[in-house]
Amino acid sequence: PEPWDDRASREIARIIIDKNRLVLNRKRRERIAVMENGSRLEGPFFGNQGELRSGEDLTFHYRIKNVDKGHNLPSGSLGAQPEIWLNVAVVSPSGKTVWESGYVDSNGDMADLHSLDVAAGTIDHDDQLFNLQTKFLTTNLKGTDREMFLPVNFDVDQRPFLRQPNVPTTVLNHPQFVRMEARSIPPLGHRYAEYSVPGDLMKRKGVYKLSARMRSRAEPMYFMRFVGATSEMEQSMNQWMLDMHPYTVEIEVQ
Repeated sequence: PEPWDDRASREIARIIIDKNRLVLNRKRRERIAVMENGSRLEGPFFGNQGELRSGEDLTFHYRIKNVDKGHNLPSGSLGAQPEIWLNVAVVSPSGKTVWESGYVDSNGDMADLHSLDVAAGTIDHDDQLFNLQTKFLTTNLKGTDREMFLPVNFDVDQRPFLRQPNVPTTVLNHPQFVRMEARSIPPLGHRYAEYSVPGDLMKRKGVYKLSARMRSRAEPMYFMRFVGATSEMEQSMNQWMLDMHPYTVEIEVQ
């Protein structure tokens, strides 16, 4: 392009880009440090399970602790958007991932009821997902509840009609008849993430690797789609997804 047909201009632009990349990398490291300083991932704990035999179910759990004295984990969860979840995988002696929980679909969403890939049947629902994201529970037309990414109840009219509440929203902190499904960990509290790996996935003898990491993102992809985010905005949100406390342990299967 004409603005870049001069070599000196391109060299100056490259210097600016490289400086910006260094600043962004430092920002990522500092964000990870903040998240890791306020949380702990302990485990895996195998309970009373002794020597593991091939073909036996593997059961274990992790303990996720909030070591912050003043904020929930995640903080700012009244908006029901910040995400922190646990990603755990078992890798066979041949290097193949035989089991995983906390994986994401092709759009970057967790494999729960908000995933388009789960709805289409292209990936399985993650039945053992450990997710600390707070969700809004709204009422349907016939009185049942469901998770919703916005605190808006369903209406017979296809166009949402927000009725004036008889109690100020500033008092309830959310619209009337909408409940908050709190999953965040209170200050200095902890929760357990329990998992079970079917034995038919661990028939091969040898050393397996059990890897875990906590993942964090400011906004879920299904919300980004709802507000009309561009593909570049979605890509940026996924690129800024953080991995905290990643580590791997080895398990010998006899």
